[in-house]
Amino acid sequence: MARVLIVDDEPGVQESLRMLLKDECEVATASTVDLALEEVAANPPDLILLDIVMPGRSGLELLAELTERGKLPPVIVLSATKTVATAVEAMKLGAADYVTKPFEADALRLKVRRLLERSELEREVARLRDEVRGRTRLGRMIGRSDRMQEVFRTVERVAQARASVLITGESGTGKELVARALHELGPRRTGPFVAINCAAIPEGLIEAELFGHERGAFTDARERRLGRFETASGGTLFLDEIGELSARVQVKLLRVLQER
Repeated sequence: MARVLIVDDEPGVQESLRMLLKDECEVATASTVDLALEEVAANPPDLILLDIVMPGRSGLELLAELTERGKLPPVIVLSATKTVATAVEAMKLGAADYVTKPFEADALRLKVRRLLERSELEREVARLRDEVRGRTRLGRMIGRSDRMQEVFRTVERVAQARASVLITGESGTGKELVARALHELGPRRTGPFVAINCAAIPEGLIEAELFGHERGAFTDARERRLGRFETASGGTLFLDEIGELSARVQVKLLRVLQER
């Protein structure tokens, strides 16, 4: 059964929508953007019914964040605001449809049904396309198993996101191959791919290696040096063995990633 997430701060609206869809879908609810993000991470929905105006962060902010993460299912925006500008902004951020409150129950149920059917059809087409291709390769990765096919699909989806990506796995499982595939499939493919093994560089040199330095910044800084972040500008920077960095350097790195 398809799973629908209702994101609305009004309990009455949540209950009305739950009753409307309970016979056709599994329904979950969230009253804030932060709770919705937790729900999406824990149990990805097949469709989201999203209110625009909520306490704290707005529905448009949720749309933008999900789009950036590359995890945007079909979204129907529900709002009492009837301005064209709001609808246009929602559609630009990736919403599939826009409905004003109060909504007509049967019409909304039909919209939900059609979007879910379309999503299911798209998944089936993707599955059949993979079968027809007999795909065993993505970038430099090779694999036939169901698990590898799922990895391929995930890489293709995430490659379009603008967010930083954390790749985990034991040594030798192909983390750099995944990073290269993300680069080659993404919008920065024409830029450089720069890889650095953080564990191989002494702690005293890692900051200069990552961030560079200006001439005269310290005793032995005889000339300006570009850091890996600047070298990778317009492309992709792959930081291997990032967990081996000291806590002090990780804090600086986190700030750079947050403010990039």
